[in-house]
Amino acid sequence: MKLLCTILTIISFSFTALAADPTLKKLVILGDSLTEGYGVAQSAAFPALLQKKVDADKLNWKIISSGSSGSTSASGLQRIKWIAKDKPDIVLVLLGSNDGLRGLKVEDTKKNLNDTIEWAKKNNITVALGQLHVPPNYGKDYEKKFSAVYGKVATKNKIQLGPFLLDKVAGNKDLNLADGIHPNEKGHQVVADNLYPFIKKLISE
Repeated sequence: MKLLCTILTIISFSFTALAADPTLKKLVILGDSLTEGYGVAQSAAFPALLQKKVDADKLNWKIISSGSSGSTSASGLQRIKWIAKDKPDIVLVLLGSNDGLRGLKVEDTKKNLNDTIEWAKKNNITVALGQLHVPPNYGKDYEKKFSAVYGKVATKNKIQLGPFLLDKVAGNKDLNLADGIHPNEKGHQVVADNLYPFIKKLISE
């Protein structure tokens, strides 16, 4: 019995060693419920769909979803410090949608994103920023100022700026859950299709 357990342990270790490809690079998506895939299966959320596209193109990258429902940009700094322990090659920051939904101060969102990105750069982590917009609930002025934050942060930190995450999805009833905020499975497919050209360019540079 002891010999059998030893053999099984060796086999298990061997499979684990084979699965852990040391050459596989990691891109972590740091986000909120949109990244987490709220309301859909993990396999149907856009990070998993991006992984399928990466695999189809035979790119040696692992797409890791680090989405946490309800997160605001204020969580970015502490979370990226935690993510850094896994030594990611690239971190794509997708935070801020909950800031906008709660009507938080635009300057606070800007500061939080800058703090997160500056820390990453100081610690030699390649970082990129994805864009998030807000519905016009708080008026056109707030909407405009909020949307402008992402371009300003990317320019200040000299990093790549991705497309609006929910382009062609936001406001489309057929592509969202009943809450009108989170994409359904079809919506996540559109998000992945829109985001992949940026991701592919990012990991190929």
